[in-house]
Parts: sequence; C-alpha cells; structure tokens
Amino acid sequence: MEAPAQGEERGRGLRRNAVGLPGLIAQSLGVTAPEISAVVIAAVVAGRVGGWTPSAFVIAGIGAIALALIYGRFARYVPSAGGTYAIVRAGLGRDVGFFAGWVLLAVGIIFVPGLIIAASFLLQNFFGLVAPAHPFFYTSWWGWALALTAVVGAISYFGIRISARVLLALTAIGVTMLLILDIIILAKGGADGWAWSSLAPWNNHGTFGFGFFALGVGLAMTGFSGFETAVFLAEEAHTPKKQVPKAVFGAVALAALFYIVTTFSIVTGYGLDAAGKHWPSDSGGAVVGLSVQYASLWFGKVLLLLLAISSFASALGTANFTTRTAFAWGHDGYLPKAFGRTHPRFKSPDIAIAALIAITLGVILAGLAWQGSTINDAVTFFSWLLQVGATGILPVYALVGVAGFVHARRHGGNVLDIWVAPILAVVIVGVAEVTEFYDQHGIFKWAPYVMLGWMALGIVVRLVTRARVEPLEREAEAMQPELAAG
Repeated sequence: MEAPAQGEERGRGLRRNAVGLPGLIAQSLGVTAPEISAVVIAAVVAGRVGGWTPSAFVIAGIGAIALALIYGRFARYVPSAGGTYAIVRAGLGRDVGFFAGWVLLAVGIIFVPGLIIAASFLLQNFFGLVAPAHPFFYTSWWGWALALTAVVGAISYFGIRISARVLLALTAIGVTMLLILDIIILAKGGADGWAWSSLAPWNNHGTFGFGFFALGVGLAMTGFSGFETAVFLAEEAHTPKKQVPKAVFGAVALAALFYIVTTFSIVTGYGLDAAGKHWPSDSGGAVVGLSVQYASLWFGKVLLLLLAISSFASALGTANFTTRTAFAWGHDGYLPKAFGRTHPRFKSPDIAIAALIAITLGVILAGLAWQGSTINDAVTFFSWLLQVGATGILPVYALVGVAGFVHARRHGGNVLDIWVAPILAVVIVGVAEVTEFYDQHGIFKWAPYVMLGWMALGIVVRLVTRARVEPLEREAEAMQPELAAG
C-alpha cells in the first residue's frame, strides 16, 4: 500500500477525503467552462481562421493533453494544495516556484471578477429577451456582478463539498444542452452538409497559411486553461495520487472532444464560408441564432442562460484554485500565516476567501468607473481582463512543461514523460503566448504589458525577500518533502 506524503497525511487544516473523482473532474471542467470556450472563445478563433476553427482546437487539444500528462505525473509526487505553484517548485526550485505562484495569484484575482462580469452581461442579454418589460433585470451589469460575487463567496466559504457538487451539476447541465443543439444541427445536415473540410484546412491551398492558423491555435489554447485545477484540491481529495491524475486527464479528454464536436457542429450550422463572417460578430448569440434556425427560439434562450451559468461556475472553480494557492503560500511563508488557516467547522480557507472577495469587489467597481455600465462596457472590460490573465497563465504552463522534463529525468520517467509531452506543451503554449501580443488595438494593445509588469515586480519582490523567507521555505519542505527540488 502506498504511504501518504506528510502533507497528505496531516491535511494542513483542509477537510480530508472531501472530494471524489467526479468532484475533481467537475473542478477542472468548471474552471475551463466548456460551454463558454466552445462558443465565445471559439468565436474569437473563428475571427482568425474562419470555418477551420475545429482544426485549431484539435491542435490546441494535443498541447493540452501533453500538459495533462505532465500534471498527472506530478500529481503522484506532489499532492499539494499549492497545485501548479508546488509542481513548478518541485521541478525547478524555490525561485521559479515563487514566480509561478506570484503569477497564478494574479491570474486568479483577474479571472474571478472577469468571469463574474461575463456571467452578468450574459444575464443581461437573457433577461433582455425574456423580460423586456422589466428593465431592472437588464439595464446594468454591475448589480448582477455584486450579487454573483456574494454567491461565489458563500459557496466557497461553506466548503469544497458544496462547491464541487454545484460545479458538477452546473457543468453537466450546460454541456448536455449544448450537445443537444449539436446533434440537432448535425441531424439536419447544417447549411451545406457536414463541414468535413473544417478538419483539413491544408486542403484549401488558396487561403491556408501557417501564420494565421498558428494564431488560431494559440487563441484556442486559452480555451483549455483551467483543466489542471483539480491538482489544487489534492489535500482534500480521496486517494489524491490516484484520482487527481485521472481527473486532470479526464477533464482534458472530455473538454477536447466537446470542443471539437461543438465547433464542428457550429461551423456546419453556419456553413464553412459563412462561419468566418458571422460567428465572430454573433459570439455567444450564436446559440440563439442557430437555435432559431434549427430548433426553436426558446431553446436558444435557455442556452444563453446556461452560458451565463457556465461563466459563473468557472468563476467559482477559479476561486477554489486561487484561494488554495493563497492557503499554500500562507503555510510556505510568502503570505501572512492567517492565509494558511481554515474555518474550524467548514475547513475552508476562510481568510483567503474573504481577501479574494474583497479584491473581486474592488476590480468590479474599478471596471464600472473605468468603462461604464452598459453591456458593451462590460464586454470590453471582460475581454481586457481575459487577455491580461491569459498572458500570465501561458508562461506558467510553459514552466510546467520544463519542470516536467527536469522532474522526469530526475525520477526515471519514460520517453513520453521526458521528451514528447514537455516539447509539445512548451511549443504550443509558446505559440499561444505570442498571439497575446499580435495585432492588438486600443486598450488591448497594452493589456499584455500589465501582466509583464506584474511579473517584473514579482522578480523584484523575490530578490528583496529571498533571504528572509528561506527559513520558512525550509520549514514548509520539512512538512512536505516533495516540495523540495533535487
């Protein structure tokens, strides 16, 4: 029988054995938000590669699967609430681990309010269709944002079991309903028959080019972000060394299959040539237009509501991994010790949750003051936050790939562990990172540089505090020896 690691044995205050395999998969899929990614993010991809969007998700899925293999291998060695931060630290050392954690905290702090804002403007759209006589429900996004922030805080506070169940239910409902639309479109043959050419863009020699397709792949890769977040629940999972790897790989496999099927169905519904013209401008409204054409208006309204719920579920899952990173940092000496405490009854990292909710409210109010209160203002602010966060998470994925290479060589990995998965992961996320700086305009032109500034600040903070926190780092590694590199 496999002996548990010390961190797993003690639990560090989090509730042990609280989450099973379905809950772990729900955590990863909930953050990935497959419904949003397959419709809204895919619409952005379609703006670059048109009807060949499914092909871009195929290639991005290969990169995500490579990362999942690395995460799965690490999860057997480093079952820590620090998740990605702990993995990078174990592979590449304290300095690089600190940098990864520094960036991850920023990504979570950005994505939680961003996703809540997305849910808010989608709810505005929904109530504008179903209750046009009641402007209270659709005139401003910030009211919905404040209410949803309170709900995220409450569910997170009452413990991971409730959070995991909510994520599982919401994700299952949304994915199922969107798959029903996929089946209806394919059963009716779409606009011009099934769009098989969307899976083979190289056959269209007149318009296909590696440069624009690589850009589409990079954008599609952002749709997979969050698949790894089951690793952050390792200290709360049943037999984490067995179940977390299964959850991470299972989430990626399910997400990739869902993205390919759904994007293929949407392109089929529009028609190969029309998809590139209409899907980017329709964005989330694509589900309404296609439902009217192939099913019914009421079905499209339901799907629009489910997109809003998907965004809320993603915010909830993102809050889970962000507060677990802060919890781990409270234990490891990078944040005040209070962040490493848990509620005596609910075993949730309540101080970290309270801090995240306060920051989220601050970001929402800042967005309201900066951009305004209309739906278009909310969409612009959400898109800007998404780009800032994506610029941060992609380099961290690259560090995971490098850490996987180092760790696999050190601990006797096979060719897949040492070479294939790390190289695929680093190359594909590298392409994705380049796209964040390509052909941007207005406020989006400087969005990536906001994250670069945060990264530079993190390096300075590390240099200034390195000597002071070293005793605490040694203490953390004594409690969790798997955190120590080498």
